[in-house]
Amino acid sequence: MIGNTFINTPLAIEQSYLMALIPTLLSEYALAQRTMSISAEEKEQKYLSTIQAMNTRAEGAMYPVVISIVGPIMKYSSWACLGTSFYIDLLKSLDSNPQVLGIILNIDSGGGMVSGTAELTDTIKNLSKPTIAYTSGYMCSAALDIASGCDHIMASPYADLIGSIGTMLSYADYQAMLEKWGAKFYELYAPQSTEKNKEWRELMKGNEALYTERLEELAQSFIDRMKENFGEKLTDDGKVFKGKTYTPKQALEIGLIDQLGSIEDAMNLL
Repeated sequence: MIGNTFINTPLAIEQSYLMALIPTLLSEYALAQRTMSISAEEKEQKYLSTIQAMNTRAEGAMYPVVISIVGPIMKYSSWACLGTSFYIDLLKSLDSNPQVLGIILNIDSGGGMVSGTAELTDTIKNLSKPTIAYTSGYMCSAALDIASGCDHIMASPYADLIGSIGTMLSYADYQAMLEKWGAKFYELYAPQSTEKNKEWRELMKGNEALYTERLEELAQSFIDRMKENFGEKLTDDGKVFKGKTYTPKQALEIGLIDQLGSIEDAMNLL
């Protein structure tokens, strides 16, 4: 996944979703390598073709568009999923299309990368078309961030989890394993470069303070954005801004979603 990574980078993701996701991504990657899976560009073009076909079938009439955001949130498209940068361009294009009645984001994601997510949320907030976020599965962390930019948020009563407002870092140090295989590592920095890679170097020494400081800043930005986007309709129960996840009924009670229903109910609102 060129330009995308889930290791050693800040994440806005539900932990259980991440743990389930990693082996799935690895197995799908292995399968893709064997079967010559389509490239990111081909995946984007295939998706755009379905949108264009929808436009053609409408024959000049206005119609709602359902955009699926499924799987891990990543900044750039890959063989596995479409990236936030792709969705930004797509949504801007749909917003300028006079035939588009409104946009439904059909979300099933436990979250993903911090990078690129806030930009997509801001794009959604500034669309002129009415927007609805809907989930029948997960709407957590970065996925909830994206949903918060919509005018209305709905969930199936049978959806999985909603919430997980927070950030984390999942990191791995493979040096000991590679050294066991005979690899040797050398690092030499210029005298002027005392701050270069300092967060990572300190983390490898067991000092988490610098990275924790960075995560704190990212988390606060996330929290501030959620408070702004949800406004007074979201009740702070003392846990929602600390990363708690909720069932659909619980999410409705505190204002993380506006309504329970089906995706057909969502379409009828446009």
